Amino acid sequence: MNTTTWIIQGILATVFFTSGWVILLLPKEKLAIKLSWVREFPDWLRTFICSSKIAGALGLILPMYLNILPILTPLAACGIAMIMALAMGYHIRKKEYKDIPATIIFLVLSIFVAANRF
Repeated sequence: MNTTTWIIQGILATVFFTSGWVILLLPKEKLAIKLSWVREFPDWLRTFICSSKIAGALGLILPMYLNILPILTPLAACGIAMIMALAMGYHIRKKEYKDIPATIIFLVLSIFVAANRF
């Protein structure tokens, strides 16, 4: 089970780190084509969300790997689960039903990591 949890942590960390950096660095006009929330939210909120994704991704791996405050790993997983729950609420409110399955998958995987690391 430990190996499975590490693999899921790696997948989640890769996805959230990459998406955080891409959304943070690309211009708003380019992102707004595919991501409706980018044009609706202010720039400071986009920066906050992306920074939270990056911090969560690092928190999924580094504390346990370095054995420095390993309690931060399940807390990071809880934070990512919270981001996904909020994203799911946004997609439901905007009737963007095609985006909900991926959100649910990441939510469930984050909860799995949190439950196995607490």
